[in-house]
Amino acid sequence: MPPVEPQGKLDQFFLLSQDLFCCIDFAGTLLSINPTFESLLGYQAEALLGRPCGVVVEPRDHPVIEAALARVCRGEKINAFDICALAVDGRRVWLEVSASAGEQVIYVIARDISRRKAVEKQLRRNQRLFRIAGETAHIGGWYMDLAVGLPIWSEEVCRLHDMPVGHQPTLEEAIAFYTPSSRSRIQAVFTNCCEKGISFDEELEIITQQGRRRWVRVIGRAVRDELGKIIQAQGSTQDITERKDTERQLALLERSVESSTNGVVIVDAQRPDLPIVYVNAAFERITGYSREAALGRNCRFLQGIDTDPATQVQLRKGIKEQRDVHVVIRNYRRNGAPFWNDLYISPVRDEAGVVTHFIGAQNDITAQREYQAQLSHNANHDALTGLPNRLLLDQRLAQGCLLARRYQRYLAVLFIDLDDFKPINDTLGHEVGDYILLEVAKRLEEELRPWDTVARFGGDEFIVLLPDLAHEDDVLQVVERLLARVSAPYWYRSNELRITASIGIATNDGTIQTPRQLIQQADLAMYKAKRRGRNTFQWYTDELNRKVTERVNLRHALQQAIEQEQFELHYQPQIHHSGRVAGVEALIRWYHPERGNIPPGQFIPLAEDTGQIIPISEWVMETACRDAVVLNAESATPITMAINVSPMQFQRPGFLDSVKQVLARSGLPPALLELELTEGVLMDSAEHTIQALQALRQLGVHIALDDFGTGFSSLSYLKRLPINKLKVDRSFVGDVAVDSRDAAIVEGVVTMADKLGLEVLIEGVETAEQFHFLRTLQCGHYQGYYFARPMALSALKAYLKTPLVVVASQESPTSL
Repeated sequence: MPPVEPQGKLDQFFLLSQDLFCCIDFAGTLLSINPTFESLLGYQAEALLGRPCGVVVEPRDHPVIEAALARVCRGEKINAFDICALAVDGRRVWLEVSASAGEQVIYVIARDISRRKAVEKQLRRNQRLFRIAGETAHIGGWYMDLAVGLPIWSEEVCRLHDMPVGHQPTLEEAIAFYTPSSRSRIQAVFTNCCEKGISFDEELEIITQQGRRRWVRVIGRAVRDELGKIIQAQGSTQDITERKDTERQLALLERSVESSTNGVVIVDAQRPDLPIVYVNAAFERITGYSREAALGRNCRFLQGIDTDPATQVQLRKGIKEQRDVHVVIRNYRRNGAPFWNDLYISPVRDEAGVVTHFIGAQNDITAQREYQAQLSHNANHDALTGLPNRLLLDQRLAQGCLLARRYQRYLAVLFIDLDDFKPINDTLGHEVGDYILLEVAKRLEEELRPWDTVARFGGDEFIVLLPDLAHEDDVLQVVERLLARVSAPYWYRSNELRITASIGIATNDGTIQTPRQLIQQADLAMYKAKRRGRNTFQWYTDELNRKVTERVNLRHALQQAIEQEQFELHYQPQIHHSGRVAGVEALIRWYHPERGNIPPGQFIPLAEDTGQIIPISEWVMETACRDAVVLNAESATPITMAINVSPMQFQRPGFLDSVKQVLARSGLPPALLELELTEGVLMDSAEHTIQALQALRQLGVHIALDDFGTGFSSLSYLKRLPINKLKVDRSFVGDVAVDSRDAAIVEGVVTMADKLGLEVLIEGVETAEQFHFLRTLQCGHYQGYYFARPMALSALKAYLKTPLVVVASQESPTSL
């Protein structure tokens, strides 16, 4: 029979206790003993387990053992009785024994009282008080002569109450040590003893002089004289605090099994079908099966047809090998609902090492599993559409390349970007935008094979993986279907919406070293489709890659130019209708040491995309303002410095402060600084823009609306914008003298500006015909090659020193 551990291994208390601790069955057979039992009596567990407990007890105490066992079997609780045990070396060891019955075993706690027994024997030899203590088998003795009415305490009783040795209390003081709940009881039994001669044996609680709470066993009896008159009460007091603590912990262990949130189940390993012999309340709660419905059945009744076979094999193997096993198994409740059972099983062995039982602890981790599954899904899928996200996309992309290489097939990657999705999202709201994204995701999935992948790459971008293609051009039919489905109408609350997509295609046979490079290639092709008019597709080509490489190289070169200040500013004069130079526009030039002159049209858009426009813009403003101070110092009339402001620079927090700082450092009056902004800049975040422009105007800076007429600004906003000047774009000037429509547009702008109190500057004036026609419209300012090309600061100084005469002939203007 294997040793039975109390409470199904829930606590190791019995291993650490300084008291003897053992478990016996209801026939008195030893089932388990703790190390203190072995060390005190000298027996090894293997020599005792399975034998009657009487083998370690002196024969004369066998009747005591039998009587106590009978009482426990009747349900009585034995608080304490004394027996004499025989050690393996022949020593006699006195024990004070307490016993309590559990459901299947009897728990026995015994304390070594040999020393106390020896003291009692010595006391009996010396004085009557100690004879009484010996007779009642307790540690401290006391007595009280009724004629005197004062209790007499032994040294041990004094120490037990944390009182000085020799202290003799009054009866009231002695009673006062007991807790309120125990005080009435001791008063009653002591009174009955003194008045009626009724002996008492009580376990009560006291509070010592130092405030410590102790449990004591108080035994008392009456002493009569020759005439039978009660003349004295005598007794003993024993500190049983440790035993009480042990009993409380034992009771706690018993309750813990029943109140544990983990299910506990014990099966009989001696029978081939391993029937259940015990389950606790948590098992009933978790499985829905009552104790009666579970007892006698094999635990397999909790499993279902979908239980993982590998887990079943692992479980059966552990039981067959009679070892600890841990599995997470899918079980079923009585109502048919599945649950995940985190199950630990351990064998229980007897003294011969034979497994008699298996004990299992089960924990319902269904909620945890569902939460983990949700976390895993969230980690790999887009929260809005439920499509795979970038993380899962990378895994499937790598798998697709592997399969393509292994089976000599093709993998196609489609990069899909919705055309003009941002205006819909911004104007109609995110609710409509989310609806479009969800509907697009649904349509894309419906057009694909089960083994294809559509993932949301971010924002309004989707990636489609088409594995296992026999030929690269097999992708075309899919792409055409996707374009048609995406461009079909969308209905949101009875409103029709339309949107299109641009698709980039990249294919590979799996030999690509970096699978994610396919997404980059498809992305490049998608942008090519955007430039080709949208609602179409483009293939990735080596030429496209060459352009991208060139863009990357240009970006690095641009960064070097910023760090090494390779830029120069050229200035193009702006001519007042009177013929004088009213201002100049600062235009950046980049002379690369190896590439030579790089036009602004090549590097400015790149700088806008990369954010490098910020340091460039700051340098331009700093340099232009400083040069403007120099020009005005040498000019008889004020010259305004016009500087183009990039959208990113204008929208950057602190832009107003940076303008103030530049003006302060350079010394340029704010009225001589003109900031040129495009319509697109002014239309984004219009209210914020108006506030920023008003702050600049209050500072004294002039504001010009550049390239007027090329954007889509609302005229209602134009009247609200605190600007000073409109710059008519050169696209209206080229044919203004011969095209009545261009002429009408320019004339309309001039008239409108005049009514609004705004100045007008005509850009791109290159011929005398253009200039003379524009003069008839009474435009305020002109700028173009007809008057002067952009020039370096030194050339501009010379240009300003020569007066300009605007003549009425077809000749170019002359400087006198």
